[in-house]
Amino acid sequence: MSAFVSRLVPILGALLALVPGAGPAGAAEPSGEAPPPAGARPEPGGGLRAGDWLVRGRLAGSIPTESRSRIDLIGGRVETPAAVLPDFDVSYFLTDHVAVEAQAGAVRTRPVIRDSLAGDIAIGSIWNAAAMGLVQLHLLPGARLNPYLGIGVAASTPIAITPARGIPDFKLKAQVSPVLQAGLDYHLGGNWFANAMVKYVFVPTQSYAIGGVKVEADLNMLVVGAGLGYRF
Repeated sequence: MSAFVSRLVPILGALLALVPGAGPAGAAEPSGEAPPPAGARPEPGGGLRAGDWLVRGRLAGSIPTESRSRIDLIGGRVETPAAVLPDFDVSYFLTDHVAVEAQAGAVRTRPVIRDSLAGDIAIGSIWNAAAMGLVQLHLLPGARLNPYLGIGVAASTPIAITPARGIPDFKLKAQVSPVLQAGLDYHLGGNWFANAMVKYVFVPTQSYAIGGVKVEADLNMLVVGAGLGYRF
């Protein structure tokens, strides 16, 4: 064994001498470049890391799903048309894998009563102030393509209701909805990222009265979007 070790040591020494920056006693050879300051962040790379802020802007489609409704006296169903709207959010990375996302804005819907005894009836225009917060798990934060999953809540409250012609004033209640999310960020270069995401919002049942007619509507929302993000 001692003979083997005595032969191995010179070989390891020769290999170590070939490694750049390795010298006697592990001393680094001068590289001609100043070392980075302590605590300095690396140049923008291919991944998102703890401490990063990411602002995303998208074009998103809001699609009602699992729609159910009940209308007293005149029957029919409440239909909420799909809508295309701008979508913005801000994410902060608590760790490489965990981020929190927040967004706020105003959303307009134009529900319609279909196939009632009185025919099709436009209900009016409803503006809601909406806010959403999610916790995200990023699966491959250091990779160029980084998929993620999210869970959170959305809250909305009516801020302006304009009844259609012939419809009396009515009121709606604020709502809180659970949200599930899946998405991915793709590093384009520098601080720019492409983004695609899908959210499923479990909207609770909304009950209200229009001119003495009780309306009950229950639906969920599928939100699909794609756009760009910028890292700060």
